[in-house]
Amino acid sequence: MSSPASPSAAPTPDPAADPSATDPTETSGGPLPGSSGQLPPQQQLSGWTLLLLGTLLLVEAFLCMAVLISVWTPLTTLTAEHAPTGDPLPWTVLGLGPWHLTSNTAMLLAVLAASGLGSFVHAATSFATYAGNRQLLPSWLPWYLLRTAIGGALALLVYFLLRGGLFANGTDGTATNPYGFAGIAGLCGLFSKQATDKLREVFDTVLTTKDGAGDDERDDKIQPVAPASPAPVTAKAPAPAAAATATALPLPEPADPGQPVIPQQPSTAPDGT
Repeated sequence: MSSPASPSAAPTPDPAADPSATDPTETSGGPLPGSSGQLPPQQQLSGWTLLLLGTLLLVEAFLCMAVLISVWTPLTTLTAEHAPTGDPLPWTVLGLGPWHLTSNTAMLLAVLAASGLGSFVHAATSFATYAGNRQLLPSWLPWYLLRTAIGGALALLVYFLLRGGLFANGTDGTATNPYGFAGIAGLCGLFSKQATDKLREVFDTVLTTKDGAGDDERDDKIQPVAPASPAPVTAKAPAPAAAATATALPLPEPADPGQPVIPQQPSTAPDGT
């Protein structure tokens, strides 16, 4: 009498034949090369990286406030209603200088500094939220590093548009309101995405083209081509001769279950007898 097999001696199931087997991407730590799975998980930023990023944000805010405060006195003097034209004023910041500023240069510096403060408010709020929740990932570092540059470039573009559209006759920068321009620049840095969307909406409305014009008139555009569906495979009908031969052959009679079946031994003689 044979003893029952041990559970440890059971054969190992084949992972390819078992649909409930573990996905190899789960054990490898991420999707395999060439697979269309999700992005691999990222580790959180280390403590020293968080400290360095927070320090850079604070230095950015300090520099923007120092530039804005130091340039404000010569700016308001140069843009006053009865300000003398053509006489630049000296300007020093953090003990550096002096530089001589005109009204236009002082306004540009104020716009850049105000947009940097707005960008700092946005970036610092996001940094404090995600770092406090321990959800700050390394892939967001470029966003924090480029926030000030994006806000400053957008604020300059908006400033040029406002100066060109509202103050076409006063290009020397006098008789302007620096508070309004600094406030708009700060909002551009704080809400850069909303400002970009609004500018795109304005230009889509102003520079829109009628149907059939513009890109619609070009014949060299790449048109999307739908993939051709494979032709359905149909079973071929048997040939008439083969069908007739198949119907002409007699079917073998079923064996009688009561009669014993004697197997035929093959002959070993060379002639087959």
